[in-house]
Amino acid sequence: MKGNSFIFYTPENQYPGMPHGEMCGDIMPYFHDGKYTFFFLYKYCIYAVDTEDFVHYEKCRLVLQNGSPDEQDWHAATGSVFYFNGKYYFYYTGFCEGNRGVPGKNEQAILRAVSKDFYHWEKDPSFHFAPEGEKFGNVHWRDPQLFWSEKKQKVCMLITATMKDGDELRDGCTIVYESDDAEHWTFGDIIYAPGIFPTHECQDLFQMGDKWYLVFSTYSRWWETRYRMADDQDGPWDTPFLDDMFDGREFYAAKTVSDGEKRYLVGWQSIRKDCSDSKPFVWGGNVVVHELVQRPDSTLGVKMPDAVRRAFDYLLPIQAEVRSGDWEVSEKITGSCRYGFGWMKLGELSGVVLFEGKVFWEKNTQAVGLMIHTVDSTSASGKSRLSKWCQLRIEPYHGRIAMERYDQIDGDQVYLDERRISFSDKKAEVRLIVSGNIMLAYVNDTALSTRCYSLKNGGIGLFTECGKAQWTDISLKGGKE
Repeated sequence: MKGNSFIFYTPENQYPGMPHGEMCGDIMPYFHDGKYTFFFLYKYCIYAVDTEDFVHYEKCRLVLQNGSPDEQDWHAATGSVFYFNGKYYFYYTGFCEGNRGVPGKNEQAILRAVSKDFYHWEKDPSFHFAPEGEKFGNVHWRDPQLFWSEKKQKVCMLITATMKDGDELRDGCTIVYESDDAEHWTFGDIIYAPGIFPTHECQDLFQMGDKWYLVFSTYSRWWETRYRMADDQDGPWDTPFLDDMFDGREFYAAKTVSDGEKRYLVGWQSIRKDCSDSKPFVWGGNVVVHELVQRPDSTLGVKMPDAVRRAFDYLLPIQAEVRSGDWEVSEKITGSCRYGFGWMKLGELSGVVLFEGKVFWEKNTQAVGLMIHTVDSTSASGKSRLSKWCQLRIEPYHGRIAMERYDQIDGDQVYLDERRISFSDKKAEVRLIVSGNIMLAYVNDTALSTRCYSLKNGGIGLFTECGKAQWTDISLKGGKE
């Protein structure tokens, strides 16, 4: 087993034809003894890996072995760990597809394991928590997430469920059960049933400042991790107006973890089938960690964790090379191309690289940003020309950032890798990590992660499109894996 243990963790290297379940899925983060433990789904079991900094990861270990095809946890799946009265509880989902439609059985049920030391877990065969049939459907019943409620002075459990008589594919709901001892449960309430999504997967509920946040994932349109906000842990839940996501359409099943000071969002970035840009995204991928930021209006943004940024500890050379447009290079770099596209190459990509810089643009500039994985070819007249690339596009007046690729011309337009973003002034702070086929960008407090399989390494540079922009504080840094 050889995967990635530097920043974007996964237990195995990706390869064409990789079967379902071979990558990280549904990370369940927990802070314990000064370390972050990421429980995750892998090969239909639950494993765990430890990290102190979201940069370097230790060897993973098996936590819960799946059962036989006749047992409820034929596939052991998503849940959460909770400590109470001297004991660790792991509530998780038992999937048994063979039970679908069989009277008296459940395709999904909530199961339990216990531990005294956090490392050795014993399944509790006496616990089998099935859907309550009068109110809820008998398919979606999973992803138990436990938390302590100061308001109720009880242990609470979020559950992914569906309303029994809800509209088709709009019946997803979030429900809460309550307990005095973390072992015996009574129904609390349906806290969120908007009639919008088929399910609310991998839910999490937490408080920052005077606001409560409900995080969930849904696959009704594409991979999405979304959130809602409220003044109380029971709602009612408001939807952020501009953007209710944390990252792009490949970031999924994210939950949060806090060390008592900062709160982090931990999810996975999906892989494409057969490692091909032309194939659809599939379940599972690499770990991505964002630090949560609460904005003045109480909406949430994200930033690169400080420890990840510090991992890039040596400078790479910058060798400015004007390729098109008008550019001025000093301590600042200014690019002008009033009626089209101009770009400047800064250097080469090799290994894991971090770009940092600040950009300021003039009014009516259409787009600015980064050229990534640039590749040159020779024209018929013998001149060098740009032939392949990716772009991180900042489009101020469209209110978005986007990742685009040179060959998205025909047949590969299922959706755009983009995020909504509002610029209060004509500037942005930009960070970009490039690691293999992963590109993770932060523009101010908005993240966008995506992949490009067809290009590796190549050049990196700046571009201006129909306008003028100035860059300052530019650096390229490498990190030691």
